[in-house]
Amino acid sequence: KRPAAALDETEISLSFQEWLGSVVERINQTMHYQFDGYPDPLVFHVPQPFFDALQQRISAGCKKRRLPNSTVAFVRKDALPLGTFSKYTWHITNILHVKQIFDTPMMPLEVTRSFVENRDGTFEPYDAPKVEVETIAEAYRKIEGQQAIKPFELKTYLKVGNTSPDQKEPTPFVIEWIPDILPKSKIGELRIKFEYGHQRNGHMEIRRSIPIPEVEAML
Repeated sequence: KRPAAALDETEISLSFQEWLGSVVERINQTMHYQFDGYPDPLVFHVPQPFFDALQQRISAGCKKRRLPNSTVAFVRKDALPLGTFSKYTWHITNILHVKQIFDTPMMPLEVTRSFVENRDGTFEPYDAPKVEVETIAEAYRKIEGQQAIKPFELKTYLKVGNTSPDQKEPTPFVIEWIPDILPKSKIGELRIKFEYGHQRNGHMEIRRSIPIPEVEAML
């Protein structure tokens, strides 16, 4: 048996799109039917050049670079790293813009996900086949006038903008950036905050009307 060839660590690299695909996979994974739709922020430690590329996507289609909705300076005394930091926050309220920011050729952002319910009350993602072949039982139910409950009638959907008729303020998809958490390595902290909703057989499910207030670990 031949010994395995040694890896040349200088040849190992990760492209921006490969990294972004891992972020998208986390977002998709988080939109799970079993949970309430108010997930904790997703936190990533990111090289500054990767965030620069992400910020370029945020500004795509604009004549000028899109400035953050807010910029806040804060002092951290009770947890490492200590010091004064800046936090830049973007609020995205258009679902197409969110897709444009995060989509990659290998890992598209799923603005809706389908699920099946297990006998024990848990849920798991359902990937519909490209061509659905109607079974004899489904055809028979149609003849008898019975509507078959299909797996894709359990859905989650990303809440961005106005997603209900009586909504007054659009729901934002929030991107936060705190640069130089690791100043020598030029690594910053990226936080992504969002909400998602649930549908059962085309009807919206209300899981919880008021999100639990978030505790800002960084502040």
